[in-house]
Amino acid sequence: MENEKLISMPIKDLAQLKIVLATWYSFLKDQAGSLSKEAFASSLKTPVLYDLEKDQIEVLFTGSQELLKQFSDYVFQTTEPSES
Repeated sequence: MENEKLISMPIKDLAQLKIVLATWYSFLKDQAGSLSKEAFASSLKTPVLYDLEKDQIEVLFTGSQELLKQFSDYVFQTTEPSES
């Protein structure tokens, strides 16, 4: 995929990993209409790394810069969207 970016997120434990991956999947489902099939399928492949030496899990999210910005906004949204 062209112009693909990557962000990483450290994870504390498996319970948090499940929540983060479920949030990513929910976000992608909401965006499915605006993503190509290729971009959607590529984004679903979310690498999870485990560092044995540090006993640390890290999730790598891939996609366009715009998609990752929207995901960041989706995750860190602190107020409900206003109804206009």
